[in-house]
Formats: sequence, structure tokens, C-alpha cells
Amino acid sequence: MDSQRSMEDAQNALGMMIYQILNNQVRKTCFEKCFGQKFSEQMGKNEQICLAKCMDRMYEAHTIVTKASTEIAQNLSVD
Repeated sequence: MDSQRSMEDAQNALGMMIYQILNNQVRKTCFEKCFGQKFSEQMGKNEQICLAKCMDRMYEAHTIVTKASTEIAQNLSVD
């Protein structure tokens, strides 16, 4: 039972680390792409659209990669 709990705790911790890394990468990539070196008091409509689209693409890519990785891991464990 403790082994099962430890495995779940480790998986949860790993999931949180991956989420933090993804958020940091999204922030860095999307802010550099949409704002460059120019910052102002408020975001314009173009910056809002750019940021939303960039973040959507990054999270969608992460979901696709995660799904593919899971499928590969399952296929390897079946063989």
C-alpha cells in the first residue's frame, strides 16, 4: 500500500514539474513572439490575439506529444 502511495506521489510531483516547465516555456516563447522588447501599460488587441493563439498552440502541442508518448510507452510494455 505504501509503495502504491509513493508511486502516486512521485507521479503527481512529476506532473507538477512538467506543468511548471511547460508554463515557463509558454510564457517565454509567447511573450518573446508577441511582445519582443516593447512593453506598454496595456495589451493591445493584436497582442492579446497573438498571446492567446500562441498559448493555445503550445498547450495543444504538449497534449499531442503527451498522448503520443503514452501510446509509445504502452506499446513498448505490451511487446
